[in-house]
Amino acid sequence: MSVLPFASRLPAFAPLHPLGRGPLGEWVSLVWPLEQDAADARPLVVKTFLLASGLAPETRRPLEEALTRAVPLRHPGIARLHGFQVDVRDTLTVVSDYVPGCSLATARRRVLGRCGRPSEAFVCHVGAEVAGALQAAHDARVVHGDVHAHRIRVGPRGEVTLTDFGLRPARPLLRRFTSPSRPDVVELPVCEDAVDSPVEAREDLRALGRVLLELVSGNTVVPEDAAGVDAALGGVSPALRDVLRGMLLEARGADTAAGLQAALRDCMGRGVEGNGPESVVRELAALPGSGPLSPVDVYVGAASVMTASVSMRGRTLPS
Repeated sequence: MSVLPFASRLPAFAPLHPLGRGPLGEWVSLVWPLEQDAADARPLVVKTFLLASGLAPETRRPLEEALTRAVPLRHPGIARLHGFQVDVRDTLTVVSDYVPGCSLATARRRVLGRCGRPSEAFVCHVGAEVAGALQAAHDARVVHGDVHAHRIRVGPRGEVTLTDFGLRPARPLLRRFTSPSRPDVVELPVCEDAVDSPVEAREDLRALGRVLLELVSGNTVVPEDAAGVDAALGGVSPALRDVLRGMLLEARGADTAAGLQAALRDCMGRGVEGNGPESVVRELAALPGSGPLSPVDVYVGAASVMTASVSMRGRTLPS
């Protein structure tokens, strides 16, 4: 049996609802935990990846090690990893927290579909919350290594959650398919050799900087050169422009996630575009309720009903 050595045991769960394909082509399902008290139980998400067959143990070891390091992470802004395993069919199964809301990528598409852009207060709020989650992970010597808009979820009450810690080493191990990719599926990176290279904590900050630049500029193509970055930041307020430019181009940018979080919160305090924290929450809350949903984000409505009837679910599913 081809099981990763020392892999975390998968928690017992009952299936609730299939959600479709995720960013790397994985199958995603909503499930109900059977090992938690009914009063505290919440839905979980199961992601199933098909790995290339016949992988040697030493080839899979970086993936096992990354997931093992991610399991102990605990932070309000991090989707908890409950367990993982690889079975005899070379299928990687990962069980993590269900996170209400929609992905930041979906939120961005909705805003752009209305011919608008997120407010700078929205951008600062999302950036500061993700930076706080990254700082907690970096303190535990865990680097995310794959910070993208589809791995950040925004909730109906202003919650911002970073998902999929430990999955970066899975990308070069995934089984390839010949069918055309679906529009809602994010393409694998072109430079796959970069996946195997060590990733420093500073790269998480640069990746977050690219996500925030996409948000504030409305352009999904992030320029790499100083002239392009400056052009993309042309209409941004000076305070936020300095922070983003420092993240992407300058050595004097924040060296830690905590420093970046403080800088973004300072931007909000110095009056970036927006009307205070309350307006940020209203803007975040409005996004999941309007505009098109990607297939994976369809589970928001279903899960909201399920979480509203937690006590009933806790009594009926175990039987």
